[in-house]
Amino acid sequence: MMKQYPTILEELMVYSQEIIDGNIIACDKHRKACTRFLRDLERMENDDGFPYYWDEQAAQKIVKWYKRNKHSKGVLTGQPIILDSYQKFIVCNVEAWRHEDTEYRRFKYVYNQVARKNAKSQIEGGQASYEISARGLKAAEVYTLGVERDQALIVFNEIDLMISKPIRKRLNITKKEISHKKSKSFIKHLSKRAGKTGDGKNPQLVIVDEYHAHPTSEMYDVMTSGFGAREEPLIIIITTAGFDFENKPCYKEYKYCSDILDGIIDNDEYFVIICELDEGDDPKDETVWPKANPVLTSYPVGRAFLKRECKKAYESGDEEKIRNFLTKNCNIWLKHGDNKYVNIDYWNKCRIEEEILEKFRGCECYAAFDLSKTGDLTSLSFEFPFEIENIRMYGFHSHSWIPIETMREKMKTDKIPYDFWIESGWLTATEANQGLIVDYWAMINYFEDIVECYDLKVKLVGYDAHNANLLVAELERRGYELVQIPQSCAKLDEPTVNLRDLMKVGQVVHDGNKLLTWSLNNAVTDTNSFGEIKISKKSTFKRIDPAATCIFAHKLGMGHWKGTMNLDKYRTEDYLNRLYGGENGDEKKN
Repeated sequence: MMKQYPTILEELMVYSQEIIDGNIIACDKHRKACTRFLRDLERMENDDGFPYYWDEQAAQKIVKWYKRNKHSKGVLTGQPIILDSYQKFIVCNVEAWRHEDTEYRRFKYVYNQVARKNAKSQIEGGQASYEISARGLKAAEVYTLGVERDQALIVFNEIDLMISKPIRKRLNITKKEISHKKSKSFIKHLSKRAGKTGDGKNPQLVIVDEYHAHPTSEMYDVMTSGFGAREEPLIIIITTAGFDFENKPCYKEYKYCSDILDGIIDNDEYFVIICELDEGDDPKDETVWPKANPVLTSYPVGRAFLKRECKKAYESGDEEKIRNFLTKNCNIWLKHGDNKYVNIDYWNKCRIEEEILEKFRGCECYAAFDLSKTGDLTSLSFEFPFEIENIRMYGFHSHSWIPIETMREKMKTDKIPYDFWIESGWLTATEANQGLIVDYWAMINYFEDIVECYDLKVKLVGYDAHNANLLVAELERRGYELVQIPQSCAKLDEPTVNLRDLMKVGQVVHDGNKLLTWSLNNAVTDTNSFGEIKISKKSTFKRIDPAATCIFAHKLGMGHWKGTMNLDKYRTEDYLNRLYGGENGDEKKN
């Protein structure tokens, strides 16, 4: 029997803390979603700049709505839908967070990734029927999207099946549309194969089902372009993981949403819940299955189903069946994380509040550049070697540049917050050359300004030789010593591995540059036949340039303490006499 709480908010606070404390089995991203929720509650109480509040009445209302509907299949068929804490965490976050000025919903985007058979369609079906019935909206348009017609019908048909008789009396239901008699609001299904992409629509709510199966973001983009006339539109992605994913829109969205949970990207209008097996989990170990199956593993029939699916897949030896078990039942992107450079949590723990450049004013440092061909990121990083109680440490500062026209285009295609990074001082958009190609002079002048402003003692400047002729000539003319950094695994292995190890043991410090953090999180490793590594990127919409310059600078900085052994203990009169045959030496001879 479910425990009773005075408010839904209290229930979700307890639930979130139980997840974080490990009392409820959950994956890392689920824990981070709960951490984000509790942190937002603190911001609501203490941060005057946080414009959102929790509407308990709205939370109660949506939960009661589900009770008025019924289970359409399984062991609970025909019974009222009683949401558990996990399900309330999703629907109440979406409905109860409100903007204090408008009282509109806070979230405009939802990403819900969980293994199949975990009531995704029921949850979204309830939200769709709630939108056209209980919210009191006039002429609200709700659409369920799928690549195939059958896919688009899954949520649509679930709505039809779960609606109770009292609610059904208020609706007109056909094979193509569910409409509310009084408000003229409706739900329709659209599919790519039927040639219905949503052009000309004015959606209030859009549900994109199994987004991993969508080859492009066309339907998503068309629908969101129609949001302009609505005061609080909402688009919900529900999906499991997929395969052959690297350039699929769903995987891009998954990475973007993971960055939100990791705190790399700030987007207060995007709600994210991801339930998956963690890296290193054994898919055959049933104790980890609740991570991807919070609903299915909560009752005996569901657990038995997963055992059968696992046994059937692995005993068959059929690669396709195993792949389907991993993606559909364990919610694993099959290649994700296999060669990821570093767990970004290590890097995040190395953050300090003090500004790096101010902390190391007047200090020795090493710098490195990575120059793009034309319109990509161009980056510069400084490394500051220092010691704390004889422990060698390294501080990092990074800055990047991008042509402004390139940035505008990439913001549309990459869904990356370049504008926020500019406002935060981590990125500069250059306008020279019509904003189409990199302004190297802006980069060189920034470097000189930083060195002069903070009185930095630049020992060496590293660079990737590609496109670096102007940079090398100009900085050598200004008196700097430059070192070419070869781009092979053999030459980059030592600093790449060492920097990662330093992050793990906390011997790195940085001041929270989210562009640099994002690039580190994008980095994967390439390996040569000798097992030596360097970082690279697997996807064209991800960038690693700031991370690469940190490794280049570290290659130089690793040699900082060479030849700096403290010889004071050997400079005593007694030691020198013994070494060179003085009084003590003569005595020994005699």
